[in-house]
Formats: sequence, structure tokens, C-alpha cells
Amino acid sequence: MSKLGPISHFPFPVSCDSLVLQGLRCEWGAGVLNLVSSLSHFLILTGHWKFNMAPHGKELSEDLKKIIVALHKDGLGYKKIAKTLKLSCNTVAKTIQRFNWTGSTQNRPRHGRPKKLSARAQRHIQRLSLGNRRMSAASIAAEVEGVGGQPVSAQTIRRTLHQIGLHGCRPRRKPLLKMMHKKARKQFAEDKQTKDMDYWNHVLWSDETKINLFGSDGVKRVWRQPGEEYKDKCVLPTVKHGGGSVMVWGCMSAAGTGELQFIEGTMNANMYCDILKQSMIPSLRRLGRRAVFQHDNDPKHTSKTTTALLKKLRVKVMDWPSMSPDLNPIEHLWGILKRKLEECKVSNIHQLRDVVMEEWKRTPVATCEALVNSMPKRVKAVLENDGGHTKY
Repeated sequence: MSKLGPISHFPFPVSCDSLVLQGLRCEWGAGVLNLVSSLSHFLILTGHWKFNMAPHGKELSEDLKKIIVALHKDGLGYKKIAKTLKLSCNTVAKTIQRFNWTGSTQNRPRHGRPKKLSARAQRHIQRLSLGNRRMSAASIAAEVEGVGGQPVSAQTIRRTLHQIGLHGCRPRRKPLLKMMHKKARKQFAEDKQTKDMDYWNHVLWSDETKINLFGSDGVKRVWRQPGEEYKDKCVLPTVKHGGGSVMVWGCMSAAGTGELQFIEGTMNANMYCDILKQSMIPSLRRLGRRAVFQHDNDPKHTSKTTTALLKKLRVKVMDWPSMSPDLNPIEHLWGILKRKLEECKVSNIHQLRDVVMEEWKRTPVATCEALVNSMPKRVKAVLENDGGHTKY
């Protein structure tokens, strides 16, 4: 009896009852077990041991099931157990019978509610969604109902699509690629797939971009709770006409950023030629005699005036496929620059110009080098997609 200790220290939690009874049954024999059983019955009947009773229609907890089994093994009948635990006699009987059949108080696996859609209907939904990726769940539901005559909710369509691995996502924004664009991209990749890093390190990449004074053209997200939609910290302020912007031309290489030129007004071929002479040539010369200049196929870049100037200056120009910003690492450098500018507070165009130039010059060489080092992977991705879009 000394092992039990004082009654005040007896383990009362419901989850311990079956463990206590089973342990005592094995270790102390029937005499002590009867004493413990009587003590537990007394505590239950006097209200010192309280249960979290299962509401009508809900499954019993595992602890309560184990208590039912333990009391039945102690010799109590169904009616006595049901009265003691305030359960129905039928519930007690089913719990004990399930334990006798399976040796466990846990329920057997169940299939749940039968599916409303047949396997054929699910395949039809899959064909519709794969045939038209932009088709809404409501439209698919109407189509399925029209064919099978069975009403289906849009939520059921979504659950079915989720089960087969299809989820509604925001599409990536990419340039429209026609067949001629894909052929040109594939040809470019085939020509460049054997180039080593020494070749890419001697390429001067160039491009133009617009930088807004107030906000960004991209999609922004905020963390908020329900009801906080219109708090100052959770809204994206806008102003008329965008608050102004600046157009810039820039270039970069694996050795770091090159010259950055602000564009006043609308750029034409003559203005572009001035930028090439003032900003591009000094940056290109720093790369040595094997330097190659890259620019896209914008009309200003391919005009007769620009072509004649580059030929006169003996600049080696890379053949570039149209609609291929994913192959130009400077596009990612623009993104990095704009994210840095969002952290700076500027109120006018003059401040914006100063901050843009300052952040451009502060760009680490390692950042430019890492972007250029991705060129073999970009070329490989174009080949794998047969000239189509890539993740870059």
C-alpha cells in the first residue's frame, strides 16, 4: 500500500485512469486492483472526478473510451457504466464490443461522405481546366451541369482541381512570343551554348528603364488583419499622373556598373547616338579589345544612323533576339535598383535623380558578376523550353 502514497497524491486526470488500472493489474494483483477500482468509483460518484462529457452526436474521446473498457474489465455491467459516466447504454456497449473485436478503442478508418462527382466527371473537369487555363471555377461548374445535368458548386470544382494538383495562380507577365521569336531565341541559344565565362565577362549589357517618383508599376503586398484594409499603413497611396518619373539609360558588365545617362524628353536615334558616344564608349573601352556591346532591337537601336555610328566606331555588336528581356541580366539589375529606391524618401524629381545616381554607383561588383554568371543557365533554359519563356 505504500506504493500508492496518500490519497491526496493519487493521479486524478482522466487520461491516466486506464494506464493506472492496467499498470496496477499487472504489478499488484487483484487485491490492490479492487481497492483502486473502488476508489475511482467513489471519486466518480461523489463528483470529485469530473469528465468532459461528449455532447450528443459527437465522438467520445480516447480517454473516455479507455475508462469504459477499464470499468468493464473490473466487472461493471453496461448499465452501471452508462449510469456512472452519464452515457447511453448503447454507446457503452458499442465501445466495449469494438474493443473486443479489434483490441483497440480507436475507430476503424472511414471513407466519409460519398463524392458528389464521379470519376468521369472529374476527368471532364480536368480536361476543361487544362484546355482553357483561364476558365473560372463558376464557368466550369456551369459546363459540367450542362453536360451531366447535376448541379455542382464552384467550391466543389476548386476542391476537385486542388486534388489533381491544379491551383489558381496569378499568371506571370511575359512578352508575347510568336513563332519567329521562339526560333530566333532558340538560334541565339544554340550559338551561345558553347561560350565560356570569359566571353560573357567581356559583354557590355545595356538597356533603358523608367523609374517612378511615387510608387512602382509592380504589384505590392502588405500584412494586415481583417478590418485593416483602410489603415494608413495598409494602403498604397497614389497621386495624379504618377507624381513624375525619369527615364535612364545604363550599362553594366561583370566588372560592375558602367555609365548611367538620364534621358530628357522622348529619345530618338540622334539622342541615342549621343548617349553611345558619351556613355557607352567609355564603359566599353574598360573591357578591352574583346569587348562586345549588347542592346535590344528597339527601332532607335537598329536605325541606319545608329548602325552607321557603331560601324564607324568599330564596335562589335551582339546579335540579339527580339522579345528577350529574360536573357539580359541588366533587367534584374534594374529591379534591384528600384527596390533600393523604395527605401529612400524622395519628394521631387531632382532628389530622385541624385538618389538614382548614388545607388547606381554603390551597386556592388559582386552583384553584377553574379548576374552575368547566370548567362549559361539562361541559355540552357531557352534551349530546354524550345525558345519559349524562362523563369528569368
